[in-house]
Amino acid sequence: MDFSLFYLPTYRAGFSASLNAFYGELSEAVRLADRWGWARVLTTEHHFHYYGGAVPNPAVLLAAWARETKRIRLGAGVSLVPLRHPLQVAEDYALVDQLSEGRLDMGVSRGFVPHEFEAFGVSQAETAERVMEGLAIIKQFWAGEPFAHQGRFWRFPRLEPWPRTVQRQVPIWIAASNDLASFERVGAGGYHLMMNQYPMSFASLVEKHAKFKDAYAEAGHDPARRKSAIALMAHLADSEERAIDEAKGWVQEHASAFRKVQTHNEWDRDYPGDASTLLAMCDGNDYRDVFRKRTLVCTPTQAAERLARYIDLGFTEALLVTRYAGLPAAQERETIERLTNEVRPMLGLKRAA
Repeated sequence: MDFSLFYLPTYRAGFSASLNAFYGELSEAVRLADRWGWARVLTTEHHFHYYGGAVPNPAVLLAAWARETKRIRLGAGVSLVPLRHPLQVAEDYALVDQLSEGRLDMGVSRGFVPHEFEAFGVSQAETAERVMEGLAIIKQFWAGEPFAHQGRFWRFPRLEPWPRTVQRQVPIWIAASNDLASFERVGAGGYHLMMNQYPMSFASLVEKHAKFKDAYAEAGHDPARRKSAIALMAHLADSEERAIDEAKGWVQEHASAFRKVQTHNEWDRDYPGDASTLLAMCDGNDYRDVFRKRTLVCTPTQAAERLARYIDLGFTEALLVTRYAGLPAAQERETIERLTNEVRPMLGLKRAA
């Protein structure tokens, strides 16, 4: 199992000395992961809200990280293709591939935030079709040969792709969450899959991942090339009690912000929310259930035990969310170090390079 950094950059006053300082802290963690042999770093796209809005175009930040790193791959995790013209997406990320000397991984998603679709004048009902048509355009652009397109959402005359990508074939990942048909489309298309654990139960995740694997096999794709990644919020300490105590407020606020933008309540400024956000994800009345079943907020030994379950399910990569809400940069760096030097060896993986 590969270890990768996954950022949904959530910034507001108090989370760092300034937004500029926040970007610097993320870059420092990325350089650390690069030195220690982590596989990828990914960052998401969101708009017009502190939940993820610090990175409205992942390609810009990835281009900066391309110049600060040597080995780590750079992933859009994700680009919201329905909100952009796919030609612009193809151009932006082709440039990232050039600047990184071929280290780009592409990730796309339908999106889920109502106010983003309203601002850009796009219907959420069309997102699945927009993603697939957009992907077809992006892949054809990256193939490097002149082409024209006449589709449902986009039309343009014959053009020459520029700039070209360094890689002959850029790896493409698709994020899926709720719709079972989405997991079937990802598998049937032979794409790599990204999932996020904390918004869903483990049982739901198992069912959806199985749909992906079955569709992938039924479409005749080589099972040795199948890849899937699971995103997990992480914070390690010497005891589970301390880990949860240190991370609880930040996980609660992150989950609360997610719920607000998901339900079109983006103007709610009660940032911390309350424990009801966590309890809504529990099987019982103990908020610690969320941490134990949906996160790596725990000890290194517990983290290894939990990751082993995902390896058994066929996941090939852990997307580790080590900075969320106001969790301090120093604690993020400590967690990255412990994941590298303590958790990886427990799974039979290499220590730090």
